[in-house]
Amino acid sequence: MSLRQRRLRVIDYPWHQVHLYRLTALPADFWLARIRSPLWNYLQRPEPRNYRGGLTVDQIEARINRRRLDLSLLHLDQWCDRDPVRAFPFRLMRSLTRDLPQVLIMHGTPDDPDNRRRILKLIGDLPVVCNSEQAREEWDGGEEREDRYGRPQFTTVIHGYKTDEFLNFPVWERRREAITICSGGDLSRWYHGTAIVERLMRDVNLHWVGPLGDRPWCHSYSEYKKMLASSLIYFSPTRRAPMPGSRTEAALSGCCIVSVPGNDWESGVVHGVNGYDLESYESIRDCLRYLIAHPSKAHMVGQEGRKRALKAYEHTRYVREWMGLLSEIGVCQ
Repeated sequence: MSLRQRRLRVIDYPWHQVHLYRLTALPADFWLARIRSPLWNYLQRPEPRNYRGGLTVDQIEARINRRRLDLSLLHLDQWCDRDPVRAFPFRLMRSLTRDLPQVLIMHGTPDDPDNRRRILKLIGDLPVVCNSEQAREEWDGGEEREDRYGRPQFTTVIHGYKTDEFLNFPVWERRREAITICSGGDLSRWYHGTAIVERLMRDVNLHWVGPLGDRPWCHSYSEYKKMLASSLIYFSPTRRAPMPGSRTEAALSGCCIVSVPGNDWESGVVHGVNGYDLESYESIRDCLRYLIAHPSKAHMVGQEGRKRALKAYEHTRYVREWMGLLSEIGVCQ
């Protein structure tokens, strides 16, 4: 049976749960290597129909020997050059699945030229998918690098969603406040914009959802979707993260998006019409204060932003671009 006649068989490993959930929109069956815990985080996303469970290293080797896997997905971010534990799953799975076609997903942007050089050494000649055009340009560095298949090494595939999953509440069911979802570990404070969140929380009715913030993380995907749909405003503080999913999910939920610029956010955003693109602390603070005081305006902008998001981040485009890439490297036709 040819690849055209059956579903792809993909081996991945626990790394970015929400990203993997989006990938399961592809016409493929997915297995996860049992090398990290949890194997599937049910607090973040429900188990999709085409997730087939976990495989041990021995089981993966047996499947490869019997030609029962078609593709290996690998993952890196810009911090893997300084943290051996963080880079271990990539090194292990790159070696274990070396006889399969491999595609690397890059979850970040380079910190500086030395960081870029070290990460490029880790990547080697693998084909790489980036989550924004800016990330692709920064990793390539204008060098027009090629992968092992003789194609441009870095490809942009901006995320896509099954958009009907998200809720959209009317303005009277939304809290008159702003929220943010911001990671803030030692490595990522600058990357995620933690400092501006901490400052804004002293000046504006802004709440930080997550383990480091003032509001706990949601207990289920259903609770998460309701939390977004009942929020009036979503603030995105990161200039460096390539197209953070929480911002897009908030837009799909009708939140008014206020964001700092960077990594393709500006593309398609009309300031004050379907979102806000602001640079300085004072302009962000004043905008959030105004929108909280004028919920009808915030809701109107949020609804226009949702219309844009429904078109820009629909999953059929995402699937088409991924399948085009896999066709180019010979995984499918």
